[in-house]
Amino acid sequence: MSPITEVEGRRITLRNLDKVIHPATGTTKGELLHYLASTADALLGHLRGRPLAFLRYPDGPDGQKFFTKNPPPGTPSWVTTAEVTRHKGETARQVLIQDLPSLMWAANLVVELHTPMWRIDQGVGSADRLVLDLDPGPPATIVDCRVVAVWLRERLRADGLTAYAKTSGSKGLHLLVPLEPTPSRQATAYARRLALEAANAMPDLVIRKMTRSLRPGKVYVDFSQNAAAKTTAAPYTPRALPEPAVSAPVTWEEVEECGDPSALTFLIDDIPARLDRHGDLLAPLLDPAQARPLPTGGGDDGGDADEEEADDEDEAADEGEADDEDAADDESAAER
Repeated sequence: MSPITEVEGRRITLRNLDKVIHPATGTTKGELLHYLASTADALLGHLRGRPLAFLRYPDGPDGQKFFTKNPPPGTPSWVTTAEVTRHKGETARQVLIQDLPSLMWAANLVVELHTPMWRIDQGVGSADRLVLDLDPGPPATIVDCRVVAVWLRERLRADGLTAYAKTSGSKGLHLLVPLEPTPSRQATAYARRLALEAANAMPDLVIRKMTRSLRPGKVYVDFSQNAAAKTTAAPYTPRALPEPAVSAPVTWEEVEECGDPSALTFLIDDIPARLDRHGDLLAPLLDPAQARPLPTGGGDDGGDADEEEADDEDEAADEGEADDEDAADDESAAER
């Protein structure tokens, strides 16, 4: 019989707690649940109000993995869901993780947690964060991302914006910026412009297009996750990898001093001590007083931006990418 536990008055059936999920370390499902419970105070702040996408990997990273935005069958009635506008005006319900019981229910499914850059209470597509995903193409590594991250930090600072860093938990870095509520389309246009500037400033290192033939040895600055329909790995989420790596907030000192990829690799066992030492390094993202507007004209949707967007969409089609309706783009991002 599967054990039933009570979390803040909610009864949750837990299954297969001894099952090994991350084979490289022998990490079990029960240990994953313990990790998420122990980091819930920090993690929940970055989940609340954000309709989730799940990358499920119930049999570990070598088993079947599937991406879903729909509430899984059997979702308890006490788990909050919200109606979200998707493509062509169609709507569908998505899960909101608002409290510890909901987090433990989701953890029992064995998932990565992915969130958009907007909150449902502010309206679909009203971004309160900007994200730049720095993805190295082998043989480039997160060490190469460091150079790009520092350049982007200073470029954002010149526009009156403050960037905070976290590892993707896979290969690269994510830069996050607190924004005053801004239409996602404008945030995407601004992020696209920064990616282009970075590619022009560092042509031997940076690309802003996803063309696979251009990727080896370069850092791809992915701006597209600012789109209202896209999601990004949430802070503190475990990743579906052989080791239980985490998308971990990091200090700028750690980024600047990184000389080896292992220096910015964090597993679930590393995070409680980091929270004790640093607190939540991304807490400023939760403080409305830290939010700033995009620079005047910085997020305009002019013809050039539309032209670049069309180029990127054509390129994605050439690369065999599906649209976000079946979550292919989100799943691609989840691999980074």
